[in-house]
Amino acid sequence: MALLHALHSLGYRKLIVCHLDHGLRGVSSKADATLVGKSAARLGLAMESSKAAGKEFAALQKHSLEAACRELRIAFFVSCARKHRCPRIFLAHHADDQIETSLFNFLRGSGAAGIAGIKPVSQVAGLEIIRPLLGVSRDEISAYVIGKKIPWREDASNTSRAHTRNRLRQDILPAITKAFGTSHRAAILRAAEILREEDGWMESLVPPVPKRLDCKKLRALPEALRRRTVLRWLKKYGVPEAGFQETMRTLSLLNDGAGPAKVSLPGNFQARRRTGEIFLEKVPV
Repeated sequence: MALLHALHSLGYRKLIVCHLDHGLRGVSSKADATLVGKSAARLGLAMESSKAAGKEFAALQKHSLEAACRELRIAFFVSCARKHRCPRIFLAHHADDQIETSLFNFLRGSGAAGIAGIKPVSQVAGLEIIRPLLGVSRDEISAYVIGKKIPWREDASNTSRAHTRNRLRQDILPAITKAFGTSHRAAILRAAEILREEDGWMESLVPPVPKRLDCKKLRALPEALRRRTVLRWLKKYGVPEAGFQETMRTLSLLNDGAGPAKVSLPGNFQARRRTGEIFLEKVPV
């Protein structure tokens, strides 16, 4: 709501307000949609809304609920953008989201790309994704909506302790603040920015990835570049939630004789090695 108000105040008059109900919060979801609809109407803006079955989609695709909802959300945004011929999408991730994402990914054992966190500008399906609030804290946003008397609603799922990210927000980050003060916030954001720039440079070194990977060429690459090449390959050709484990599982195919000839991957995929090449196959459900 803060982002919508700020963009409108800056002169953006052709915004399309998009709201997706993930089907997870019951009655509160309806109230969320009502608030967004009234706000869009009050500003004289067009609105697109839809519903999705997040849990069912996650089970069907064998994704985590968070990843499944993100996939549904992005697909909805892309659909809205194409319908209205919009070249870009604005999202409201803020500095606290960046800190949580960077720390969360660090604790999961992510590489530089994960710890670098959320990109201020990225591309999805040919559309530009812009996150103008990444440098703004949650407290500053709260002060803004209160000062401008902007109506808003808290995401009901934010209080649930079932989600690891919420426990990080409610327990771990306050404990770090108590032990080290608030300086850790700027340090994490700075580290994320440094890693984001370095990761961008390292990604520029990754060679193009064809549908089939040549084992001989892959073995010739330095280990770090080999991992990045395989990870890019997995993501490019549709393996969901591809990460370190999926990358290493695929790289085990390089061990001729000692290793497997096929490995299972998320999304009902298999990576297979045959005649010196690694390729993907979709396994029927």
